[in-house]
Order: sequence, then structure tokens, then C-alpha cells
Amino acid sequence: MDTTIDQKRLQQKRAKRKESGLAWLITSPYIIIFIIFAIVPVVLGIVFSFMKYNPYSPDTNEFIGFQNFINLFNPDLQISKTFWESFSTMLLFDIVAVPLLIIIPLFLAYYINMRPPGYKIFRAIIYLPSVVSVSIMGVIFSNMFAGDSSGLINAWLGTEIHWLGGKPWEGDTLRWLVILIASIWWQTGSNFIIFSGALRNVPKSLYEACEMDGGGKIKCFFSVTLPNIKPSITICLFNTLVGYLGLYGQTLALCDASNKDILVTPMMFIQKYLSGGVTYATQTGFFCACAILFGIVTIIFSTIQRVCCADRRKKTCFELKCNTYSKNKKLLAGDNISDINPELAKWGEL
Repeated sequence: MDTTIDQKRLQQKRAKRKESGLAWLITSPYIIIFIIFAIVPVVLGIVFSFMKYNPYSPDTNEFIGFQNFINLFNPDLQISKTFWESFSTMLLFDIVAVPLLIIIPLFLAYYINMRPPGYKIFRAIIYLPSVVSVSIMGVIFSNMFAGDSSGLINAWLGTEIHWLGGKPWEGDTLRWLVILIASIWWQTGSNFIIFSGALRNVPKSLYEACEMDGGGKIKCFFSVTLPNIKPSITICLFNTLVGYLGLYGQTLALCDASNKDILVTPMMFIQKYLSGGVTYATQTGFFCACAILFGIVTIIFSTIQRVCCADRRKKTCFELKCNTYSKNKKLLAGDNISDINPELAKWGEL
């Protein structure tokens, strides 16, 4: 009997080893590609950020410690000044764009969730721009906002405004306005899908209870909808914020990157100077330090997002356990929750 059991265990171990070996064999190409094109560049970037590195002259490379990070915060250096100007430009853009990319998709999802006539068609139309590549988006809006009468907007308004640059007074503000409109058109669909899924999970009984208490549409939205979709709002908020920290594709597709007077984002600034060739090769370590700064900011936002979502999951788990006990009539009037289930009391303290 014991021999039979040992043989079965041995067979199970062999089967698990075969499955594990097959899994490693299938995933190994992807792991190798990830290491080569993701891990190795990050490690090299960290190393170069502490060096005076010149790829065209390896003999002059030397370790300089934190000097690149010190130069990054040195206002007397023109390259540092240009970087922080681009950073402030991006920050002002984010202050306007990120709230709009939360509010607009949320209200669109809330409206579609009420299933008005033709809601399936509207849902497809809202999400459709998200599947368009950034280059196609650039072509669409470049033609729409062309600076002569051939542009759709100028033809409609009967003007010849240079939306994407040209005259000094028309350059920066109107250019960023076009980028803002294009970004909202392009990325609303992604957040819209997340909010739509979250709204479907809100129990209808909560809306019915709110209406029985005399609540209208507005009260139901703020009292029922928003509290129940807070995790989705948090995810969309931080994903959008982190995504726009590296704003690059939209500005490159809609602006002339060769124009020296263009207000660029930090990612365009790094790319623009790195493409300068030998002239800016000695600043490779500085640009690696810039990239590390953005990496640290991204990690901070991601950590905050995880903490917020984790707290919400704990509260939701406690609420579900309370509802389960109430439905089973195990919480009697006057009973202490810790007397019935110590684990439930522990969740309540979180």
C-alpha cells in the first residue's frame, strides 16, 4: 500500500517537473527579450547617470558620482534650465488634461450606463479613437488644424489661424490647445471602458434605496456611484497622470520637432538633445539622470495607487463579510461582533 502511494507521488512530481520545464521553454524567449530590451537598458542608464559618459570617445569616460544629479538642479546651466522649462510646461498641461480625462469619460460612462436609445453605437464611437495609432491621430488633427484655408477648422471659421505654429502670438498657446483636444479625443475611450465596467458592478438595489430616501439623479451619483467606483477612479487617475509625465507621441505627431523655439515636453527634450550627435554626446549621463528622476516619480505614484487600492479592498472585504452575516442572520441584536467572529472584528479595525 505504501509503495503504491510513493509511486503515485513520484509520478506527480515528475509530471509537475515536465509541466514546469515546458512552461520555462515556452516563456524563455520572452524572458530573454525582456531582459535585453528592458532590464539591461535600465541598468545601463543607472550606471551612466553616475558617469561622464561619451559613446564617441570611450577613453574619456569617468565616474563622477552624483554630479549629473547636481547639474540637473543647477539653474545656471542652460541645459538644466531648458529641462525644467519643459517640465513646467508639461506640468501645466497635466493640470488641465488629467482632470478632463477623468471627468469626461466618467460622465460619458454614466450616461451610457443608463442605456439611452442607440447606446451601443455611442459606446463604440467613444472607444473607437483609442484603437487609432498616435501617428494616424497626428495626421487627422494636423489636417484639421492646418494653418491655411485648407484646414477644416479654418475653413469652417473662415480664418487662417496658424494653430500648430507660425506667428509668435499664435504658436505656443494654440499648439497646446490642439494637443489637448487631440489627447482627450484619443484617450477618452480607455478610461471610458474602465468606468463602464465599474458602473455595471454597482448594485441596483443601492440606487433604489437612494431613490426611496428621496434622492434624485444628482444625489444618487454622489452618494452611490462615486463611493462605489473610487478604486476605478484612482486607477484611471494615476495611470493617466503617469502616462502624461512622459508625454511624447502627441507632441511629436502634431509639432515640428526640428523647430528650436517649440515648447517641448521633457521626453521630447531628452530625445531632441540625444539626437544631436557628437555635440551633446557628453551629456548622456545628464539625460540618464533625467530619466531616473522620471522613473522615481513614476514609482512614487504607482506606490500611492497600490496603497489607495489596497485600503479600499480591505474595506470592501469587511463590508462583504458584514453583509454575509446579516443575510444569514448570524448577527443578533445586542451581540458583539468579536464574540461571533474574531476575524471579522480584526477586519473592522483596518
